[in-house]
Amino acid sequence: MESLSAAAGGPDRVADRGAAARWPAVLRVALGALFISVFFENLNKDLYTEKGYRSLIEFYIAKGSAPGVWKDVMQFIADNASIFAPLQAALELTLGILLVLGIGTGFVALAAAGHLTALWISEWATAWVWELLMLIVVAIVVALSALGRGFGGAGARQRTFGSAPIPARLLIALAAGGALAAFTVLSKNGGSGYEAAAWQSGLVLAVLLVILALLDRARERA
Repeated sequence: MESLSAAAGGPDRVADRGAAARWPAVLRVALGALFISVFFENLNKDLYTEKGYRSLIEFYIAKGSAPGVWKDVMQFIADNASIFAPLQAALELTLGILLVLGIGTGFVALAAAGHLTALWISEWATAWVWELLMLIVVAIVVALSALGRGFGGAGARQRTFGSAPIPARLLIALAAGGALAAFTVLSKNGGSGYEAAAWQSGLVLAVLLVILALLDRARERA
């Protein structure tokens, strides 16, 4: 009787698990969108240039309350800004792309959590304590959710868009990209280059979500 009951409720249980699995995917894509937006914002603020990068870090050294050892590390990075600025730019863009596409999610999200933690410590006393702390929590939740599904298996075949048809997925991609651009314009975030950062990040997010829609379809068929 127990097996018959389980079989009868099987499809519902599968549907429930599928719906539950999509919520971490929403957080994953949102976190990826954040990194993409940050990349273009920093790019348009010239914070990935040697001068802009060094000035930002030296501001945190002078105004922040990070431990002394951490400030020594920051000073080393500032002194070698010509090396570390492009490395951070590449890291943040790569994290954004991989998170949106759901590639290597567990390890990528852990790397994102580590990067955000480093930024959080660097910003102590210069920003609201929860500003980055909640993002660290989100990254850890995304990582543990992905790693908890195991390697390959269900994690690799996760359907971010559920059972939505391709046209609906494309509309979602365009809507998400447009929303990111609109929010950036409304907030006027990114300094004098906020409008450029808005359309650049919105366009990249939309394109990545279109690619994700096609990847998900391929994963479903697999």
